[in-house]
Amino acid sequence: MTAGALEGIRVLDLSRVLSGPLCARSLADLGAEVIKIESPAGDDGRHFGPFVDGDSSFYRHLNRNKVGITLDLKNPADQERFARLVERSDVLIENFRPGVLARLGFPPDELLRLNPGLVAVSISGFGQSGPLADRPAYDLIVQAMSGLMSVTGPDGGPGVRVGVSIGDIVPALYATSAVLSALYQRERTGRGQHIDVSMFDGLVSILESVAMRALHTTEDVGPTGGHHAISAPYGTFETKDGPVAIAVASDTLFARLAGVLDRPGWLTDERYTTDADRGHNREELCVDVEEALAHLTREEALDLLGGAGVPCGPVLSVREALSHPHALARDLVRDEPDGFRTLAGGFRTTGTVDEFRPAPGQGEHDALVARWLAEEPRGTSRPERRE
Repeated sequence: MTAGALEGIRVLDLSRVLSGPLCARSLADLGAEVIKIESPAGDDGRHFGPFVDGDSSFYRHLNRNKVGITLDLKNPADQERFARLVERSDVLIENFRPGVLARLGFPPDELLRLNPGLVAVSISGFGQSGPLADRPAYDLIVQAMSGLMSVTGPDGGPGVRVGVSIGDIVPALYATSAVLSALYQRERTGRGQHIDVSMFDGLVSILESVAMRALHTTEDVGPTGGHHAISAPYGTFETKDGPVAIAVASDTLFARLAGVLDRPGWLTDERYTTDADRGHNREELCVDVEEALAHLTREEALDLLGGAGVPCGPVLSVREALSHPHALARDLVRDEPDGFRTLAGGFRTTGTVDEFRPAPGQGEHDALVARWLAEEPRGTSRPERRE
């Protein structure tokens, strides 16, 4: 495999299911040596379908480019092995409920005592502090409690869950950024740190304009279906044979839309003078836009609008999106060496590895533990740098 940006960085991945494994996989895709540590019971994600040749495609997607070992952290001998691995690693990722790792003998201060240069990441539902810190959480729960569900769904409600586990995905991406930041800071200080990542925090933090409306206006904040709550026309609109997505959020783009649809009257209509006006009169404008599109097929509308520089696109199914020529040209769907089809990551750098190694079987690389433990500890040998 091509050397990655994080070559030489060792990551202990104690996490399970989605948020932690995705963070660790992102680091593995950047060339880090990621050691997936499972209990004898294994990662719950191994039981999630669909299954390909008897293996969970969910697990394989989230755990490629890792090596796998089994440790029972309730067993004193394995606790000792784990402590020695901590001394010889750079990053640790865990997503137990707060306090679980401490009860096993490895609270954050003990991890940093073992290895002062360690970057330890804890991903949990509600964080390591606060009144809900001890409460378990899944994606659905944090979507509901963050307010995200209340603004997702058909116009006027009720709120619904986003179609992917964004409550896990957002903190995974935040955790990846935090690890890279902490490793860079360690280059200056020689010291690691404990990073607290919360699923709840992650979803609240991405509420952007929805949160600004809640904080600074008294207007109702609820779901608006396929349309934006502030800008218009910004949503999905029916044509003769199916919907198209149109995103107009400036006066310049609105003028283009009015011109290409031969609706000059829109530009002098007081309801549509500014983006704010159009947003306030969104329902009337949506009716007008669909009337202008009614004689066009979906492809005709996309060709017409796209040719005029109006942002637009088809509303694709998942299978249509995965097989779209642009997705294929961007190499978003990849084949592992054994033919397993999976998804690439969402970024391209010169430090991203160019070949995917299949996810490890449970305990597949147990024989490597002795070799790792024969190395010198990393935390005690790293020189401290300037502040």
